Parts: sequence; structure tokens; C-alpha cells
Amino acid sequence: MRILIDLVPKRLVDEMPPKLAEIERLALQWFKDYLQVNKFMLDDQGNVVPDPRQPQDPVVVPPALSPDEAARPMREEWRILSDNLMTLRSRIEAFYGLDPLDYTVMVGKLGGTEHQVARAGGAPTSVYDRIEYAFGEWVLPVDGLINEQQWTGKAATSFQTRFLKPFHLASRQQQAYALSLAVVAQSCHEAVTTAHRYLLTIADTCIARLNGESGGPGQADDVEALSWTSMISGALSLFPPLSAIMGTISFTTSVAGYVRGKQDEPPNEAPIEGTAAPQIIESTHQVVTTVEQGLAELDATLAGLLDQDLDSRTGFASPDLRLERPALADGPHTMETLTIDRYDVPMNPDVVVAVADVYRAGYVNLPGAAGQYTAAAAALDTCAPGGSAATYFGRSLARFGEARNMLAGILRNTAESLSDAGAALVACATEYQLTDAEQAEYIRRVGELVPPEADPPSTPRHGPV
Repeated sequence: MRILIDLVPKRLVDEMPPKLAEIERLALQWFKDYLQVNKFMLDDQGNVVPDPRQPQDPVVVPPALSPDEAARPMREEWRILSDNLMTLRSRIEAFYGLDPLDYTVMVGKLGGTEHQVARAGGAPTSVYDRIEYAFGEWVLPVDGLINEQQWTGKAATSFQTRFLKPFHLASRQQQAYALSLAVVAQSCHEAVTTAHRYLLTIADTCIARLNGESGGPGQADDVEALSWTSMISGALSLFPPLSAIMGTISFTTSVAGYVRGKQDEPPNEAPIEGTAAPQIIESTHQVVTTVEQGLAELDATLAGLLDQDLDSRTGFASPDLRLERPALADGPHTMETLTIDRYDVPMNPDVVVAVADVYRAGYVNLPGAAGQYTAAAAALDTCAPGGSAATYFGRSLARFGEARNMLAGILRNTAESLSDAGAALVACATEYQLTDAEQAEYIRRVGELVPPEADPPSTPRHGPV
């Protein structure tokens, strides 16, 4: 089973610095040896000067170059090598700001992965799970009032067909939307961890080359092949297949199709070549470029797929994602007549129970679902990586931000619709005509109800009905 979070994650900023220092030490040593062979040296200020410890070439005719002129090519070689070492360090250190933990946290907030650590007490925390919880724990019992014939008539049918069924479809598509965003975040996580691992291998291979070694694990002539396709495939493997429903959003299918289309493409191979330090460092630069290009390709791919879905009616612009404020929530009168099944026996307590259950549905259940949606939208607002993410994933993160904001708006809209529908149910139950005895029992029962907390616990808390 794949583990999403390492128990003790290692960071590039912790592992890379000693490797960079060793590359610079070995390159400097190589150049000092090279200067010595040519009867030059580095003085205390780092300048290339003739080596006074070695006899210089005798003067010949035409006259030999002056010591300063003779040192000029060496100085240029030293300048180039020093600049390349400094640039290599700068390019690799730029990756320090890419923290895979940022994306791990985002995936955890979005949810939808197959392998998740059990939530403490079962309380939902992710966007995906809060939507599931809102439906299964809060709204489904309201549907049960109608299915179990506790609430009947045209008002019940209208509420079920115009609100409950659209909510079920909307919630499933909203979960699919959140899952698609999680796939983007996990793809970036896989990319960052792959890039970090690859950069460490590059550094190890460069060190081996500078030591004159080749062959063997981590010291081969060729750095391991870099496959971004397998990386995205690894991200997809963490998520369950989405149930096929009419109008479901298509992003995850698009990503899977992209991976299938790339399966036959060979991975990028960029060997570190050369035997002299300048050639080895230059070759290392070229391999680092393959990492940057791989991230740029992934960025462009994810941005393109998000672009397709942002305006697609089978994507993030699906009309079924929104639960519009229903007309039935405008007031009790549009709910028509609240009809409760009675037995022939007068003052049957089931009538009071049924009316109180409708009140509870509006006072507790639907506001509880609304609270989950509000919390989900708030969590979604915080799904943004920091560091240097924008440097490497600028295009896709911009599209991700648009999609995230759209979903947050949809979730807030749904929360408002749930609250409005709840208020309408409360009004309907309150206006239902009961006998004095029934009314007294009804008041006692609804008086024991406890409204949901802002962030409800795992089990709905309300009094007995």
C-alpha cells in the first residue's frame, strides 16, 4: 500500500547542501591539479598565478609570453568553471522552496484518496468527506421521512423531486470536483518528490564522475530515466475510480487518457558525461534542465486539462453542480399543504412525532448539512501551496485557483440553499394544525431539539423525538 505521508520526511534542503559542497570541493581540487600540471596555482585571493615552486619554461625566440599573458587562458577557464558551479548551486537551491508537504496537506484537505488514515472519532475533515457526511448523516434522514410515509402529499413530493434528488446529484458531482482537484495536488506532490529524488541522484552521479568513478548503483554513466507519465499514473493510483453517473465531471478521465496516450513514449534520459570537471559540471547542468523541462511539461499538461473542464458542461461548469435556491424555500405557502399520515384513532401520537420530525429536519438536519458545506468551503479556501510553487507550476496553479474558487462558491451556494430549505420546513411544521393536546406534546418535543454546532460532531446531537 502506498503511504501518502512519510513518518519522517526528508527535505531537499537538508540532504542537498553537503552534496553541493562536495561537488564544489572536487571541482576545485580538479582545477588545482590541472593548474599544477600547467605550472600555475591559485593564490590566497583565488587568482591564477604562475607557480613559483616549479621551474618556468626558458625564454625562447621569439620571446615567450609574459607570466600575466600566459595565465590569461587559465584565468578564463577558472572564471567559467566558477560561474558554472555558482549557477549549478543556484539552480538546485531554487528547488528548496518546493515542499512536497504543501501538496500532502492540500490532498488531505480535499480528500477522496483510497488509503486514508482513519479520522479521529469518525468526524469528517476533508472537503470530500464533509460533502459525503452532509448527505449521508444529515440529509438522507430527511429523505427517509418521505420514503417511510411519515410525510406525504404534494408538498412532500415537491420537496423530494425539486430539492432532495437534485441535492443528491449535486453532492456526488461536487465530490467528483473535489477529487479532481485532489488529483492535481497529488500530481504536483508526485512531481516534487520525483524531482527531489532525481536531483539527489544527479548530485551523487556528478560526485562519482568527479571522483573518476562510473558504474554501480547511483554512479552509473546514465542517471535513472525520468518518467513523468509514471509519476502522474502514481498519483491516479491513490484515488478510487469514480462511479459513472450522467453529467459527472470529466477531469480524472482526461488525466487518465493523457497517461494512456503517453505510455509508449520513452522516458527522458540525460547522462552525465565527461572526465574533466568543466565537462562534468556542464553536463550536470544539462541534466538539471531535463528536470525543469519535465516540471514545465507537467504544468502545461495540468493547465490544459483544467482549461478544458473550467468551461465544460460535463466538467466544472456542469449545471448539476449547483443546488440553486429553491422556490420552495421562499416560504411555507409554496410548500403547499403539509400532510402527515394519521391513523383513524384521534390524537394518535404518531402525528405529533411526524410533525416534530419535519421540524427537526428543518431545524437540525438541513442546517447541519449546511454547516458541513460551509466548513468544506472554508477548508477549500486554504488549499494553496506556498514557497516557489508558482515558479514551477504557475500555469496549472492559476487554473487550479480558478477551479478551487468556483467550487468554493458552489459549496457556499449549496449551504445557503440548505439553510433556506430548512427554514421553510420549520415554518411548515410550525403552521401545521394540531389539537391542543397534540400541540403541547409537539412543543415539548421540539423544545428538546438542539441546533447543530458550527462544525458538527460525528453524530447529530438532538433531543429525542
